[in-house]
Amino acid sequence: MATAVEEKVVDLENDHFYDGGSVNVDGSTLRCWKAGGHGDQTFLQVLQNSCNPGFVKLGQLLGKETLFSYIDKFGFGEKTGIDLNGEGEGIIFDLEKVGNVELATTAFGQGVSVTPIHLTV
Repeated sequence: MATAVEEKVVDLENDHFYDGGSVNVDGSTLRCWKAGGHGDQTFLQVLQNSCNPGFVKLGQLLGKETLFSYIDKFGFGEKTGIDLNGEGEGIIFDLEKVGNVELATTAFGQGVSVTPIHLTV
């Protein structure tokens, strides 16, 4: 969502998304946690509702190059530099291997693996 706001892809309060409960991406059905979906909502409500199909739409609007450039800017996929033995880098898809489904799942957070340290820095 931060990337979409920064890139002015959506207006959180004025742009709307209709969530019917799922979205189909290249034959894969990606579901919202709420059966039947949230219906019409602003993108601020997409964030508040943690609506996966709404985030898929944001990922599609951003495109993989922009989304993954911000993942890099946030420092995901590399060590933080904190002095801890065994600190991990997390797991991020290689951009060359990102198709529509990987873009979609990354947009709602299931295509990225980060460490607790990443979340606190």
